[in-house]
Amino acid sequence: MNTRKGIWFLSFLAVAFLLSACAMQQSGKPGPFQVKSLADGNWKPKADNLVFVLDTSSSMTEGYNGVEKFATAKGVLANFNQTMPDLNIKAAIRTFGHDPGLSRQSTMLAYGLTDYSRSDFAASLDKIKPAGGPSPIEKALGDVAGDLKDTQGKIAMVVVSDGKKMGKAPLAAADSLKAQYADRLCIYTVLVGDDPAGQRLMADLSKTTGCGFTTTADNLSTGAQMANFVETVMLEAVVAPPPKPAPVVVKTPPKKPSWVFNDIKFDFDKATLRPESYPVLDGVYEALRGNPGLAVEIQGHTCAIGTDEYNMGLSQRRANTVLKYLKDKGISASRLTAKGFGESQPIDSNKTKEGRANNRRVEFKPIQ
Repeated sequence: MNTRKGIWFLSFLAVAFLLSACAMQQSGKPGPFQVKSLADGNWKPKADNLVFVLDTSSSMTEGYNGVEKFATAKGVLANFNQTMPDLNIKAAIRTFGHDPGLSRQSTMLAYGLTDYSRSDFAASLDKIKPAGGPSPIEKALGDVAGDLKDTQGKIAMVVVSDGKKMGKAPLAAADSLKAQYADRLCIYTVLVGDDPAGQRLMADLSKTTGCGFTTTADNLSTGAQMANFVETVMLEAVVAPPPKPAPVVVKTPPKKPSWVFNDIKFDFDKATLRPESYPVLDGVYEALRGNPGLAVEIQGHTCAIGTDEYNMGLSQRRANTVLKYLKDKGISASRLTAKGFGESQPIDSNKTKEGRANNRRVEFKPIQ
């Protein structure tokens, strides 16, 4: 009799231990997250509005990889918030599937839609309680349509869920959102867990808008992975324009009969000015503007490649182009004349590349 009681007692302890281990596994917390901050980047928002749809239904109390799925899902939002730089956008968190003891509403707006604040977002997220109800994600998506009704600009929506036991209704709700917001809306989904039907649903939801994609919480567990996700969903790098070259200062030479420029460039075999020529010509313009009594003859010269007749015409067209540029800048046409000399007045050898480059030039000859 005592032996039977001992065996029964040991069996009871074993079952109790297993149940306890299972409970501990499901209530575990996500591992530490090392934030890779994007705050130092030069960014502009890709979207003007950011909406998270968070699953708080009863299936999210299940364990996955030793952690409760609900804790993992909240971690995705928290890590996104820590990673994202401060942006001038609107943000919101809408939850669905509450325990009836927490709220009689099947979906709630836990944060926003309001001006994004990292601290306010985090405080609102902390208040969202563990899951407990059914999974009316279609109701949440329908209410998101109302949340966004007064918004302007692009919308990024991130759905974080296990996608479990939800049927086809969410796809119809997503189609309705797409019909209402068209190309303004991109839907991204983050799967928590490994339910096959949930995986298919999340993938299909992300395809609704054509500009989103699906991923998993497992693939967002490191700082680098989350930073890449945040950048893809929300950010565009701001590329600073190259610095404008300083204008070339041209002073009227007291002794030289003319100014010679080899750095006034044209497109190959054309009379179209290249961009790098403008600072040089702007320097000439400033010199002429500062000497209102000075008139110049704009002389175009070429190297010896090509026929004499062709080079003469090309040099004349290029001289005319320079004259027009200075005239359009404000120099009186009465102070400007243009003349092409072709290859007839070389200043260097036409037998070398460097010599030919020197011969392709524009000269400004003062006219008394």
